[in-house]
Amino acid sequence: MAESDPIARFQQVLDWRDAAALLAVPATSGVFSVAFAAGQPYLGKTGNLRRRLRRLLLPREGAATRLTLRDIARDVRYHATGSRFEADLLLYRAARIHRPDDWRRYLKLRPPSFVKVLLQNRFPRTCLTDRLTRSKALFFGPFGTRRAAEQFQQAFLDLFLIRRCTENLRPAPDHPGCIWGEMERCLRPCQAACDDERYAQEVDRLTRFLRTGGDSFLHEAQSARDRASEAMEFEAAAKHHGALAKARDALRLRDGLSRELGELNGIVLQRSAAPRAIEVTPVHRGTLQSGTRLEWDGHEPSAASFAAQFRAMLANAQWSEASPSVRGDHLALLQRWHESSFRKGEFVPYPRVDTPPIRKLANAAVRLAGDVANESSAGKELIAAT
Repeated sequence: MAESDPIARFQQVLDWRDAAALLAVPATSGVFSVAFAAGQPYLGKTGNLRRRLRRLLLPREGAATRLTLRDIARDVRYHATGSRFEADLLLYRAARIHRPDDWRRYLKLRPPSFVKVLLQNRFPRTCLTDRLTRSKALFFGPFGTRRAAEQFQQAFLDLFLIRRCTENLRPAPDHPGCIWGEMERCLRPCQAACDDERYAQEVDRLTRFLRTGGDSFLHEAQSARDRASEAMEFEAAAKHHGALAKARDALRLRDGLSRELGELNGIVLQRSAAPRAIEVTPVHRGTLQSGTRLEWDGHEPSAASFAAQFRAMLANAQWSEASPSVRGDHLALLQRWHESSFRKGEFVPYPRVDTPPIRKLANAAVRLAGDVANESSAGKELIAAT
């Protein structure tokens, strides 16, 4: 199905050559498009639509080097946004259609990094990647940098006896092996020291660790430590206690959004350009879904009202999963917003789509709505004072 063009829904500035028409453009943040008779349109985002469009379209005054599109522009449109995240997502969707060859470079969109478990291999191993695929594999991420992904990978691999070599193994007793096998940190499948079933069991422990956010390993190690303590096997108990500490240290190396991608579900809550409203963008298995606007009546937003709106929205949701390349772009946008210093709004994650945390979502919506109301009141007081 072809992706709809968001620019078609933008507000058109009909008489943009007239300074009065540009003064009617709201002085709020948003995304704009300036189209020409031929070629790609000029797309951008700004914190002040009126000021930016006036700079681009009014006659040049003063410095002759100032950019002006007045003589070549043919169509001017804009869309007000309430947050940087909304603007980034809207600009991305427009750039994918109107700049199909270079939208990532145009938007300076850097792909995040992932830890990948190569499950299609006879003896699965892990690697780092910034490219999602449809192959039989488990992806854990996103991470803001490759270094962060590498640190997490090295830390959690210390908990399992999975190979770290990259060769295609042909198990043989006379295989020279490697240092990890000598240190008893690997099951040594290269030397036929274990069968396929035993190695698969260890891989299953590793994948459960990633899918459960470490809970499976923590529960296993705690149970083993308690049993050893009750049996007065203190050396074994100390060993399991050390494994617990290593697991907790490894889990602290995750980025804020990092999880197995099949479990990366949640909702982004952002302020809206419309009054008494917030924008929510669901995330399903790492794919950003179409946004929805939640509104409230009166002066005080209600958790009960938001909860009812969330239930209705999620009950009627039709989830979609983007292609691997588009999902990578979505995760890059989400990661950039979530880890940024300018982040506003909230992200409420939940691993299972069928059991969303309605109360947590409603409370987050009330907090955001309260912030919006307070900022609006402060703005009115500032205008009155001046």
